[in-house]
Order: sequence, then structure tokens, then C-alpha cells
Amino acid sequence: MSDDTRNPEQIVTDLVEKSPICMVTSIGPDGRLMARPMTRQDSDFSGRFRFLAPKDGHLLAEIAADNRVNVSVQSRDGFVSVAGRAVVDESRATVSENWSAATDAWLPEGPDSAVAIYVDAESAEYWDSSGSTVAHVASFVRAALSSDDRTPDMGTRGTVEL
Repeated sequence: MSDDTRNPEQIVTDLVEKSPICMVTSIGPDGRLMARPMTRQDSDFSGRFRFLAPKDGHLLAEIAADNRVNVSVQSRDGFVSVAGRAVVDESRATVSENWSAATDAWLPEGPDSAVAIYVDAESAEYWDSSGSTVAHVASFVRAALSSDDRTPDMGTRGTVEL
């Protein structure tokens, strides 16, 4: 059993902040879910993600039709899936402020070819396995070798409205 004293919002924040790469899932024109890897532009997470995307890309059309999205993050310490609403910001100042050499590699036409996308988080589900790897492995082995129906204690799982 975990002795974690963080509240669910802090667990989500900690997991999101451990990985700059996210999978952003939107709803395509035919109703299928469309996912793509994107890099967060903020190192801190306070309930809002910021990304840069090509202004002529599929994601913008998908957001215009239905702005419900999911942002999922995986790190060494767990997983988090965040449901939210996306908003497109075409401000040149916002794009320029967040532009970097790394962004240039993905959007070689420069800042004029990009827009900012904000995702305001509404809810999250998380699986937090931070803590001792040895303890998690021991719990897994104990559950695998046990004759009862125990499952391994691999950390904390929860949902939270944000």
C-alpha cells in the first residue's frame, strides 16, 4: 500500500511534468480518434497544456469541428490521461514566444507556419507507480506466485476533476 500524501491534482501535475512529450488525441472528420505525439511548450503544468502545431495541419480542422481532446503522458513513474477542450491561438506573439530551435526541426517553414494550441484540462485519470522499483517488482512476484486472487500493488490509480 502506498504512503503517498499528495492529493490527486498534485499526482497528475507531477506525472505530466515528468515528460515533455504527449500524445494528443482528437476526433477526425469520420469520427475516428486521431492521435499524434506533440511536445508541451510549458515545463510547469497548472491545468493547461500549450503546444505548437502547423496552421495548415489536420489537428486544427479537427479542433474546429469538435474541440474535445485527450492528452496522454507516460513517464517512468506512471501514466496520465487528461480529457479537455482545445482552443487555437493564432497570435504571432504567442507562437514567437514559444519558438525554439527544436520547434524549427518540426516546423521548418518557421513561426509563420504555426499556431498555438491550448488544452484546458477538465478531468484526468492516472496510474502512479512512483516509488521503489524493487517494492513494485516484489509485489508483482508475490501476486504471481500467490494462490489467492491478489493483484500486485503497482502504485496509485485515481480520477480527478480539474
